[in-house]
Amino acid sequence: DRNGELLATTLPFYDLCANPKLIKNENKKILAKSIAMVLYNESEEKIYKKLNNINRSFVYLKRLISPKEWNAIVRLEEPGIFRLKRYSRHYPHQKLASHIIGGVNIDNQGIIGIEKNFDKILKDKNFINNNGQIQLSIDIRIQKILDDHLSRTIKKHDASGGAGIILNIKQSEILAMISLPQFNPNEIHKISKENGFNKPTLGVYELGSLFKPLTAAIALDKDILTEDTVFDARKPLIEGKFTIHDYKPKKRKLKFSECILYSSNICLAQVGNKIGEKNMKEYYEKMKLTSKPEIELPEIAEPILPNIWRKINLMTMSYGHGIAISPLQYVNAINSVINGGKFRYSTLIKNKNDNENLSLRVISEDTSKRVRKLLREVVRNKEGSGDNAEIEGYSIAGKTGTAIKNKKNRYIKDETITSFVGFFPSYDPKFLVFIMVDNPKPIKETFYYATGGTVAAPTVKKIINEIIPKLRVEPEA
Repeated sequence: DRNGELLATTLPFYDLCANPKLIKNENKKILAKSIAMVLYNESEEKIYKKLNNINRSFVYLKRLISPKEWNAIVRLEEPGIFRLKRYSRHYPHQKLASHIIGGVNIDNQGIIGIEKNFDKILKDKNFINNNGQIQLSIDIRIQKILDDHLSRTIKKHDASGGAGIILNIKQSEILAMISLPQFNPNEIHKISKENGFNKPTLGVYELGSLFKPLTAAIALDKDILTEDTVFDARKPLIEGKFTIHDYKPKKRKLKFSECILYSSNICLAQVGNKIGEKNMKEYYEKMKLTSKPEIELPEIAEPILPNIWRKINLMTMSYGHGIAISPLQYVNAINSVINGGKFRYSTLIKNKNDNENLSLRVISEDTSKRVRKLLREVVRNKEGSGDNAEIEGYSIAGKTGTAIKNKKNRYIKDETITSFVGFFPSYDPKFLVFIMVDNPKPIKETFYYATGGTVAAPTVKKIINEIIPKLRVEPEA
Protein backbone atom coordinates (compact mmCIF):
# COMPACT_ATOMS: atom_id res chain seq x y z
CA ASP A 1 0.00 0.00 0.00
CA ARG A 2 1.07 3.68 0.00
CA ASN A 3 2.88 3.25 3.33
CA GLY A 4 4.77 0.09 2.33
CA GLU A 5 2.39 -2.40 3.98
CA LEU A 6 2.50 -5.73 2.10
CA LEU A 7 -0.77 -6.54 0.30
CA ALA A 8 0.27 -9.36 -2.05
CA THR A 9 3.42 -11.46 -2.24
CA THR A 10 4.74 -14.79 -3.51
CA LEU A 11 5.55 -17.56 -1.04
CA PRO A 12 6.71 -21.18 -1.43
CA PHE A 13 3.96 -23.79 -1.01
CA TYR A 14 3.95 -27.57 -1.22
CA ASP A 15 1.63 -30.01 -2.99
CA LEU A 16 1.31 -33.65 -1.93
CA CYS A 17 2.00 -36.03 -4.83
CA ALA A 18 2.39 -39.74 -5.45
CA ASN A 19 3.87 -42.18 -7.98
CA PRO A 20 1.31 -45.05 -8.04
CA LYS A 21 3.79 -47.32 -9.89
CA LEU A 22 6.18 -47.25 -6.90
CA ILE A 23 3.54 -48.20 -4.32
CA LYS A 24 2.77 -51.88 -3.70
CA ASN A 25 -0.85 -52.75 -4.46
CA GLU A 26 -1.40 -54.53 -1.12
CA ASN A 27 -0.40 -51.32 0.73
CA LYS A 28 -2.70 -48.94 -1.16
CA LYS A 29 -5.93 -49.46 0.83
CA ILE A 30 -4.25 -49.00 4.24
CA LEU A 31 -2.21 -46.08 2.88
CA ALA A 32 -5.31 -44.33 1.51
CA LYS A 33 -6.98 -44.63 4.91
CA SER A 34 -3.92 -43.25 6.74
CA ILE A 35 -3.54 -40.30 4.33
CA ALA A 36 -7.26 -39.46 4.56
CA MET A 37 -6.92 -39.25 8.36
CA VAL A 38 -4.13 -36.67 7.93
CA LEU A 39 -5.61 -34.59 5.11
CA TYR A 40 -8.53 -32.36 5.88
CA ASN A 41 -11.54 -32.69 3.52
CA GLU A 42 -10.05 -35.49 1.35
CA SER A 43 -11.97 -38.78 1.15
CA GLU A 44 -10.37 -42.20 1.49
CA GLU A 45 -12.09 -43.46 -1.69
CA LYS A 46 -10.77 -40.54 -3.76
CA ILE A 47 -7.20 -41.04 -2.51
CA TYR A 48 -7.35 -44.81 -3.12
CA LYS A 49 -8.59 -44.22 -6.69
CA LYS A 50 -5.60 -41.95 -7.36
CA LEU A 51 -3.10 -44.38 -5.76
CA ASN A 52 -4.58 -47.25 -7.76
CA ASN A 53 -4.08 -45.48 -11.10
CA ILE A 54 -1.25 -47.80 -12.27
CA ASN A 55 -1.04 -46.17 -15.70
CA ARG A 56 0.27 -42.94 -14.12
CA SER A 57 3.64 -42.23 -12.57
CA PHE A 58 2.47 -38.90 -11.12
CA VAL A 59 -0.76 -37.82 -9.38
CA TYR A 60 -1.66 -34.93 -7.09
CA LEU A 61 -3.13 -36.12 -3.79
CA LYS A 62 -3.70 -32.58 -2.46
CA ARG A 63 -2.70 -29.14 -3.64
CA LEU A 64 -1.30 -26.96 -0.87
CA ILE A 65 -0.50 -28.99 2.24
CA SER A 66 0.57 -27.58 5.58
CA PRO A 67 3.92 -28.41 7.25
CA LYS A 68 1.94 -30.23 9.97
CA GLU A 69 0.23 -32.46 7.35
CA TRP A 70 3.57 -33.19 5.64
CA ASN A 71 5.24 -34.20 8.93
CA ALA A 72 2.41 -36.68 9.54
CA ILE A 73 2.77 -38.08 5.98
CA VAL A 74 6.55 -38.52 6.43
CA ARG A 75 5.86 -40.78 9.40
CA LEU A 76 4.04 -43.19 7.05
CA GLU A 77 7.47 -43.95 5.47
CA GLU A 78 6.15 -44.50 1.93
CA PRO A 79 8.81 -43.56 -0.71
CA GLY A 80 6.15 -43.39 -3.45
CA ILE A 81 4.66 -40.32 -1.78
CA PHE A 82 6.50 -37.00 -1.96
CA ARG A 83 5.90 -33.27 -1.92
CA LEU A 84 6.48 -30.82 -4.73
CA LYS A 85 7.51 -27.21 -4.11
CA ARG A 86 5.77 -24.44 -6.03
CA TYR A 87 5.36 -20.71 -5.60
CA SER A 88 2.00 -19.14 -5.06
CA ARG A 89 0.49 -15.74 -4.28
CA HIS A 90 -0.41 -14.90 -0.71
CA TYR A 91 -2.63 -12.08 0.57
CA PRO A 92 -1.92 -11.24 4.24
CA HIS A 93 -5.01 -9.02 4.62
CA GLN A 94 -7.47 -11.73 3.47
CA LYS A 95 -10.70 -10.09 2.20
CA LEU A 96 -9.56 -6.51 2.78
CA ALA A 97 -9.22 -4.61 -0.54
CA SER A 98 -9.86 -7.87 -2.42
CA HIS A 99 -11.62 -6.22 -5.38
CA ILE A 100 -8.67 -3.87 -5.90
CA ILE A 101 -5.87 -6.43 -5.46
CA GLY A 102 -7.72 -9.21 -7.29
CA GLY A 103 -6.27 -12.69 -7.42
CA VAL A 104 -4.58 -15.46 -9.41
CA ASN A 105 -5.59 -18.94 -10.53
CA ILE A 106 -3.84 -22.19 -9.56
CA ASP A 107 -1.21 -21.51 -12.26
CA ASN A 108 -0.42 -18.07 -10.82
CA GLN A 109 -2.03 -16.18 -13.68
CA GLY A 110 -3.73 -12.93 -12.65
CA ILE A 111 -7.44 -13.32 -13.34
CA ILE A 112 -8.99 -10.22 -11.74
CA GLY A 113 -8.06 -6.82 -10.32
CA ILE A 114 -4.55 -5.36 -10.13
CA GLU A 115 -3.18 -8.94 -10.36
CA LYS A 116 -4.66 -9.31 -13.85
CA ASN A 117 -3.85 -5.77 -14.98
CA PHE A 118 -0.17 -6.00 -14.01
CA ASP A 119 0.31 -9.75 -14.59
CA LYS A 120 2.99 -9.37 -17.30
CA ILE A 121 4.88 -6.63 -15.42
CA LEU A 122 4.92 -8.61 -12.14
CA LYS A 123 6.44 -11.60 -13.98
CA ASP A 124 8.99 -9.57 -15.96
CA LYS A 125 12.56 -10.53 -14.98
CA ASN A 126 13.85 -6.92 -15.29
CA PHE A 127 11.02 -5.68 -13.10
CA ILE A 128 11.69 -8.37 -10.46
CA ASN A 129 15.43 -7.57 -10.45
CA ASN A 130 14.73 -3.83 -9.98
CA ASN A 131 12.99 -4.02 -6.60
CA GLY A 132 9.89 -5.61 -8.20
CA GLN A 133 7.20 -3.75 -6.31
CA ILE A 134 4.02 -2.03 -7.36
CA GLN A 135 2.98 0.58 -4.80
CA LEU A 136 -0.73 1.26 -4.70
CA SER A 137 -2.30 4.56 -3.70
CA ILE A 138 -4.50 2.87 -1.10
CA ASP A 139 -3.90 3.09 2.65
CA ILE A 140 -4.85 -0.27 4.15
CA ARG A 141 -5.73 1.39 7.52
CA ILE A 142 -8.26 3.66 5.79
CA GLN A 143 -9.51 0.69 3.76
CA LYS A 144 -10.24 -1.10 7.05
CA ILE A 145 -12.15 1.91 8.44
CA LEU A 146 -14.28 2.12 5.28
CA ASP A 147 -14.89 -1.65 5.43
CA ASP A 148 -15.89 -1.62 9.12
CA HIS A 149 -18.40 1.25 8.91
CA LEU A 150 -19.99 0.29 5.59
CA SER A 151 -20.31 -3.36 6.73
CA ARG A 152 -22.07 -2.24 9.92
CA THR A 153 -24.51 -0.03 8.01
CA ILE A 154 -25.33 -2.84 5.57
CA LYS A 155 -25.95 -5.24 8.47
CA LYS A 156 -27.96 -2.68 10.46
CA HIS A 157 -30.29 -1.90 7.54
CA ASP A 158 -30.35 -5.45 6.13
CA ALA A 159 -29.10 -4.07 2.79
CA SER A 160 -28.04 -6.21 -0.20
CA GLY A 161 -24.55 -4.71 -0.42
CA GLY A 162 -22.68 -1.48 -0.86
CA ALA A 163 -19.75 0.41 -2.30
CA GLY A 164 -17.40 3.11 -1.08
CA ILE A 165 -14.52 5.28 -2.32
CA ILE A 166 -12.19 7.58 -0.36
CA LEU A 167 -10.18 9.96 -2.54
CA ASN A 168 -7.21 12.24 -2.00
CA ILE A 169 -8.54 15.18 -4.06
CA LYS A 170 -5.21 16.97 -4.67
CA GLN A 171 -3.59 13.91 -6.29
CA SER A 172 -6.79 12.16 -7.47
CA GLU A 173 -5.42 9.10 -5.65
CA ILE A 174 -7.80 6.49 -4.28
CA LEU A 175 -7.02 5.88 -0.59
CA ALA A 176 -9.69 3.19 -0.18
CA MET A 177 -12.27 1.53 -2.41
CA ILE A 178 -14.65 -1.21 -1.39
CA SER A 179 -17.33 -3.44 -2.80
CA LEU A 180 -19.45 -5.47 -0.39
CA PRO A 181 -19.80 -8.45 -0.19
CA GLN A 182 -16.09 -9.29 -0.65
CA PHE A 183 -14.06 -12.47 -1.27
CA ASN A 184 -10.82 -13.94 0.07
CA PRO A 185 -8.21 -14.00 -2.74
CA ASN A 186 -6.34 -16.76 -0.85
CA GLU A 187 -9.38 -18.95 -1.63
CA ILE A 188 -10.14 -17.66 -5.12
CA HIS A 189 -11.65 -21.02 -6.12
CA LYS A 190 -14.54 -20.30 -3.71
CA ILE A 191 -15.41 -16.94 -5.28
CA SER A 192 -19.08 -16.49 -6.24
CA LYS A 193 -20.39 -14.25 -9.01
CA GLU A 194 -21.94 -11.88 -6.44
CA ASN A 195 -18.82 -11.61 -4.25
CA GLY A 196 -16.49 -11.18 -7.21
CA PHE A 197 -18.49 -8.31 -8.71
CA ASN A 198 -16.73 -4.96 -8.20
CA LYS A 199 -19.55 -2.45 -7.63
CA PRO A 200 -17.47 0.78 -7.69
CA THR A 201 -16.08 0.12 -11.18
CA LEU A 202 -18.28 -2.55 -12.76
CA GLY A 203 -21.71 -1.67 -11.37
CA VAL A 204 -23.77 1.08 -13.01
CA TYR A 205 -26.52 2.77 -11.01
CA GLU A 206 -28.96 5.64 -11.19
CA LEU A 207 -27.58 7.74 -8.35
CA GLY A 208 -30.45 10.19 -8.02
CA SER A 209 -29.84 13.51 -6.26
CA LEU A 210 -26.06 13.11 -6.30
CA PHE A 211 -26.38 14.49 -9.85
CA LYS A 212 -27.82 17.80 -8.65
CA PRO A 213 -24.41 19.40 -7.91
CA LEU A 214 -23.31 18.47 -11.46
CA THR A 215 -26.44 20.13 -12.89
CA ALA A 216 -25.86 23.17 -10.65
CA ALA A 217 -22.27 23.44 -11.92
CA ILE A 218 -23.40 23.46 -15.57
CA ALA A 219 -26.17 26.01 -14.98
CA LEU A 220 -23.95 28.37 -12.94
CA ASP A 221 -21.02 28.02 -15.35
CA LYS A 222 -23.22 28.86 -18.34
CA ASP A 223 -24.81 31.85 -16.53
CA ILE A 224 -28.24 30.23 -16.98
CA LEU A 225 -29.12 31.17 -13.39
CA THR A 226 -27.73 32.51 -10.12
CA GLU A 227 -28.15 31.27 -6.56
CA ASP A 228 -31.09 33.68 -6.20
CA THR A 229 -33.03 32.65 -9.33
CA VAL A 230 -36.54 31.63 -8.23
CA PHE A 231 -38.24 28.38 -9.30
CA ASP A 232 -41.83 27.35 -8.72
CA ALA A 233 -42.00 24.23 -6.55
CA ARG A 234 -45.60 24.67 -5.39
CA LYS A 235 -46.90 21.58 -7.17
CA PRO A 236 -45.57 18.51 -9.02
CA LEU A 237 -44.31 19.05 -12.56
CA ILE A 238 -46.17 17.30 -15.38
CA GLU A 239 -44.35 16.55 -18.63
CA GLY A 240 -46.39 14.39 -21.03
CA LYS A 241 -47.24 11.17 -19.21
CA PHE A 242 -44.62 11.83 -16.49
CA THR A 243 -45.16 13.53 -13.14
CA ILE A 244 -42.13 14.81 -11.22
CA HIS A 245 -42.54 14.99 -7.41
CA ASP A 246 -40.39 16.17 -4.51
CA TYR A 247 -39.64 13.70 -1.71
CA LYS A 248 -40.46 16.32 0.95
CA PRO A 249 -42.33 19.06 -0.97
CA LYS A 250 -41.99 22.65 0.28
CA LYS A 251 -45.05 23.69 -1.79
CA ARG A 252 -43.68 27.18 -2.40
CA LYS A 253 -41.35 29.11 -4.69
CA LEU A 254 -37.68 28.42 -3.98
CA LYS A 255 -34.43 30.21 -4.71
CA PHE A 256 -31.96 27.98 -6.56
CA SER A 257 -29.77 27.77 -3.43
CA GLU A 258 -32.82 26.36 -1.59
CA CYS A 259 -33.50 23.93 -4.45
CA ILE A 260 -30.10 22.34 -3.70
CA LEU A 261 -30.55 22.63 0.09
CA TYR A 262 -33.93 20.84 0.04
CA SER A 263 -32.95 18.60 -2.91
CA SER A 264 -35.95 19.57 -5.06
CA ASN A 265 -36.54 17.41 -8.15
CA ILE A 266 -39.20 19.86 -9.37
CA CYS A 267 -36.68 22.74 -9.43
CA LEU A 268 -33.82 20.74 -10.94
CA ALA A 269 -36.05 19.37 -13.72
CA GLN A 270 -36.78 22.98 -14.70
CA VAL A 271 -33.05 23.74 -14.60
CA GLY A 272 -32.32 20.77 -16.90
CA ASN A 273 -34.85 22.16 -19.32
CA LYS A 274 -33.10 25.56 -19.27
CA ILE A 275 -29.65 23.98 -19.78
CA GLY A 276 -30.76 22.21 -22.98
CA GLU A 277 -29.34 19.22 -24.85
CA LYS A 278 -26.31 20.96 -26.44
CA ASN A 279 -24.95 22.34 -23.15
CA MET A 280 -25.69 19.19 -21.18
CA LYS A 281 -23.90 16.98 -23.70
CA GLU A 282 -20.91 19.33 -23.80
CA TYR A 283 -20.46 19.28 -20.00
CA TYR A 284 -21.24 15.56 -19.60
CA GLU A 285 -18.46 14.87 -22.12
CA LYS A 286 -16.03 17.12 -20.22
CA MET A 287 -16.95 15.34 -16.96
CA LYS A 288 -16.39 12.02 -18.82
CA LEU A 289 -19.92 10.82 -18.03
CA THR A 290 -20.57 9.63 -21.59
CA SER A 291 -17.56 7.30 -21.94
CA LYS A 292 -15.99 4.42 -20.04
CA PRO A 293 -13.71 5.62 -17.19
CA GLU A 294 -10.01 4.75 -17.04
CA ILE A 295 -8.37 3.07 -14.04
CA GLU A 296 -5.77 0.34 -13.42
CA LEU A 297 -8.36 -2.46 -13.24
CA PRO A 298 -9.79 -4.66 -16.00
CA GLU A 299 -13.33 -4.58 -14.50
CA ILE A 300 -14.78 -1.32 -15.87
CA ALA A 301 -18.36 -0.65 -16.99
CA GLU A 302 -19.76 1.57 -19.73
CA PRO A 303 -22.32 4.17 -18.60
CA ILE A 304 -25.94 3.80 -19.74
CA LEU A 305 -27.40 6.94 -21.32
CA PRO A 306 -30.54 7.56 -23.39
CA ASN A 307 -30.13 7.08 -27.16
CA ILE A 308 -32.15 10.21 -27.88
CA TRP A 309 -32.10 13.11 -25.41
CA ARG A 310 -35.71 14.24 -25.28
CA LYS A 311 -36.99 17.03 -23.06
CA ILE A 312 -38.07 14.52 -20.38
CA ASN A 313 -34.54 12.97 -20.42
CA LEU A 314 -32.92 16.36 -19.77
CA MET A 315 -35.36 16.92 -16.92
CA THR A 316 -34.86 13.56 -15.20
CA MET A 317 -31.07 13.38 -15.78
CA SER A 318 -30.79 16.72 -13.96
CA TYR A 319 -31.75 14.95 -10.74
CA GLY A 320 -30.02 11.66 -11.52
CA HIS A 321 -32.64 9.41 -13.11
CA GLY A 322 -32.46 8.03 -16.65
CA ILE A 323 -28.64 7.88 -16.57
CA ALA A 324 -26.68 5.04 -14.95
CA ILE A 325 -22.97 5.33 -14.16
CA SER A 326 -20.44 3.62 -11.92
CA PRO A 327 -19.53 5.06 -8.50
CA LEU A 328 -15.98 5.59 -9.81
CA GLN A 329 -17.30 7.61 -12.73
CA TYR A 330 -19.39 9.74 -10.37
CA VAL A 331 -16.44 10.37 -8.04
CA ASN A 332 -14.33 11.53 -11.03
CA ALA A 333 -17.12 13.89 -12.15
CA ILE A 334 -17.90 15.43 -8.75
CA ASN A 335 -14.16 15.80 -8.09
CA SER A 336 -13.82 17.89 -11.26
CA VAL A 337 -16.63 20.15 -9.98
CA ILE A 338 -15.27 20.72 -6.44
CA ASN A 339 -11.48 20.77 -7.00
CA GLY A 340 -11.37 24.12 -8.82
CA GLY A 341 -12.94 22.84 -12.03
CA LYS A 342 -10.41 20.51 -13.67
CA PHE A 343 -10.82 16.86 -14.67
CA ARG A 344 -8.31 14.14 -13.87
CA TYR A 345 -8.94 10.39 -13.70
CA SER A 346 -8.61 8.78 -10.27
CA THR A 347 -5.73 6.34 -9.92
CA LEU A 348 -4.86 3.31 -7.78
CA ILE A 349 -1.10 3.84 -8.21
CA LYS A 350 0.87 6.04 -5.79
CA ASN A 351 2.41 9.20 -7.30
CA LYS A 352 1.16 8.32 -10.78
CA ASN A 353 -0.56 11.70 -11.20
CA ASP A 354 2.43 13.77 -10.03
CA ASN A 355 3.63 14.43 -13.57
CA GLU A 356 0.20 14.63 -15.17
CA ASN A 357 -1.16 17.96 -16.21
CA LEU A 358 -4.58 18.98 -14.98
CA SER A 359 -5.30 20.06 -18.53
CA LEU A 360 -9.01 19.60 -19.01
CA ARG A 361 -11.00 22.50 -17.60
CA VAL A 362 -14.61 21.51 -16.92
CA ILE A 363 -15.91 24.64 -15.14
CA SER A 364 -14.36 27.90 -13.93
CA GLU A 365 -12.73 28.23 -10.50
CA ASP A 366 -15.46 30.68 -9.53
CA THR A 367 -18.23 28.18 -10.43
CA SER A 368 -16.42 25.47 -8.44
CA LYS A 369 -16.31 27.78 -5.40
CA ARG A 370 -20.04 28.57 -5.72
CA VAL A 371 -20.99 24.87 -5.94
CA ARG A 372 -18.87 24.12 -2.85
CA LYS A 373 -20.74 26.83 -0.91
CA LEU A 374 -24.11 25.34 -1.91
CA LEU A 375 -22.95 21.88 -0.79
CA ARG A 376 -21.57 23.22 2.50
CA GLU A 377 -25.07 24.53 3.28
CA VAL A 378 -26.58 21.05 2.62
CA VAL A 379 -24.56 19.77 5.62
CA ARG A 380 -24.29 22.90 7.79
CA ASN A 381 -27.96 23.94 7.65
CA LYS A 382 -30.25 21.99 10.00
CA GLU A 383 -32.85 21.87 7.20
CA GLY A 384 -30.36 20.42 4.72
CA SER A 385 -30.67 16.76 3.67
CA GLY A 386 -27.05 16.12 4.72
CA ASP A 387 -27.06 17.63 8.22
CA ASN A 388 -26.38 14.16 9.68
CA ALA A 389 -22.82 14.43 8.32
CA GLU A 390 -21.91 17.66 10.20
CA ILE A 391 -18.76 17.42 12.37
CA GLU A 392 -17.84 20.23 14.73
CA GLY A 393 -14.55 21.90 13.81
CA TYR A 394 -14.54 20.56 10.25
CA SER A 395 -16.42 22.19 7.38
CA ILE A 396 -17.92 19.13 5.72
CA ALA A 397 -19.83 19.67 2.46
CA GLY A 398 -21.78 17.09 0.52
CA LYS A 399 -24.92 15.78 -1.11
CA THR A 400 -27.37 12.99 -0.37
CA GLY A 401 -28.90 10.69 -2.95
CA THR A 402 -31.94 8.40 -2.73
CA ALA A 403 -32.80 6.78 -6.06
CA ILE A 404 -35.56 4.28 -6.82
CA LYS A 405 -33.95 1.13 -8.21
CA ASN A 406 -34.35 0.39 -11.89
CA LYS A 407 -34.45 -3.31 -12.78
CA LYS A 408 -34.83 -4.26 -16.45
CA ASN A 409 -36.22 -0.80 -17.28
CA ARG A 410 -38.80 -0.91 -14.51
CA TYR A 411 -38.66 1.15 -11.33
CA ILE A 412 -39.20 -0.93 -8.18
CA LYS A 413 -41.09 1.35 -5.80
CA ASP A 414 -39.85 -0.08 -2.49
CA GLU A 415 -36.21 -0.62 -3.48
CA THR A 416 -33.66 2.20 -3.37
CA ILE A 417 -29.99 3.04 -3.83
CA THR A 418 -29.04 5.47 -1.06
CA SER A 419 -25.80 7.39 -1.15
CA PHE A 420 -23.83 10.32 0.17
CA VAL A 421 -20.77 12.14 -1.11
CA GLY A 422 -18.92 14.28 1.41
CA PHE A 423 -15.72 16.30 1.14
CA PHE A 424 -13.66 18.48 3.47
CA PRO A 425 -12.57 21.17 4.13
CA SER A 426 -15.31 22.70 1.97
CA TYR A 427 -13.32 25.86 1.12
CA ASP A 428 -10.18 23.91 0.01
CA PRO A 429 -11.15 20.24 -0.49
CA LYS A 430 -8.49 17.67 0.32
CA PHE A 431 -10.46 14.46 0.86
CA LEU A 432 -13.68 13.01 -0.53
CA VAL A 433 -15.75 10.13 0.89
CA PHE A 434 -18.45 8.47 -1.22
CA ILE A 435 -20.66 5.62 -0.06
CA MET A 436 -23.58 3.82 -1.62
CA VAL A 437 -25.91 1.37 0.16
CA ASP A 438 -27.94 -1.00 -1.98
CA ASN A 439 -31.55 -1.32 -0.88
CA PRO A 440 -31.39 -0.52 2.88
CA LYS A 441 -34.52 -1.33 4.91
CA PRO A 442 -36.17 1.30 7.13
CA ILE A 443 -35.61 0.80 10.88
CA LYS A 444 -37.01 2.29 14.08
CA GLU A 445 -33.78 4.17 14.88
CA THR A 446 -34.10 6.24 11.66
CA PHE A 447 -37.85 6.76 12.22
CA TYR A 448 -38.53 4.24 9.42
CA TYR A 449 -36.73 6.31 6.79
CA ALA A 450 -34.11 4.68 4.55
CA THR A 451 -32.74 7.67 2.64
CA GLY A 452 -29.31 9.05 1.79
CA GLY A 453 -29.71 11.48 4.69
CA THR A 454 -30.62 8.84 7.30
CA VAL A 455 -28.51 5.87 6.11
CA ALA A 456 -25.49 7.09 4.12
CA ALA A 457 -24.75 10.55 5.62
CA PRO A 458 -24.31 9.30 9.25
CA THR A 459 -22.03 6.51 7.96
CA VAL A 460 -19.83 9.03 6.13
CA LYS A 461 -19.69 11.11 9.32
CA LYS A 462 -18.40 8.09 11.27
CA ILE A 463 -15.83 7.31 8.55
CA ILE A 464 -14.56 10.92 8.41
CA ASN A 465 -14.36 11.10 12.23
CA GLU A 466 -12.11 8.03 12.25
CA ILE A 467 -9.89 8.87 9.27
CA ILE A 468 -9.21 12.50 10.33
CA PRO A 469 -6.37 11.54 12.79
CA LYS A 470 -4.87 9.08 10.26
CA LEU A 471 -4.83 11.78 7.57
CA ARG A 472 -3.60 14.37 10.09
CA VAL A 473 -6.27 16.92 9.27
CA GLU A 474 -6.28 19.65 11.90
CA PRO A 475 -9.60 21.07 13.14
CA GLU A 476 -10.35 24.58 11.91
CA ALA A 477 -9.96 27.68 14.01
